[in-house]
Amino acid sequence: MVAFACGELGLRLEEFYEMPWCEFLIKSYAYNRMQEEKLRHTRLIAYSAQIGSHLDPKKLPRSIDQFMRIGSEKDSAKSNKNAKFDDMKELFKKRMQEYKSQQTN
Repeated sequence: MVAFACGELGLRLEEFYEMPWCEFLIKSYAYNRMQEEKLRHTRLIAYSAQIGSHLDPKKLPRSIDQFMRIGSEKDSAKSNKNAKFDDMKELFKKRMQEYKSQQTN
């Protein structure tokens, strides 16, 4: 934590020791938000470079979000995948029950 405060946040050691915990959390949140914003900028440049090149259009990502997920976009993609998997699992169980009931009749 001290390394993060003095390194990434650029605080002096005395500033870190004297600041309240809530202020440190605010600074940490702001740092993470700024890093995500830098990543979004980098993603835009990389996506534009890939789209503008002479690549096969069928192999290009459909959207900038599919090209590179950042921050909360990663979590939403995982939850969507898990939801689809759970739906398929439930459908499989339902069909197996139907199959088993047909076998006993």
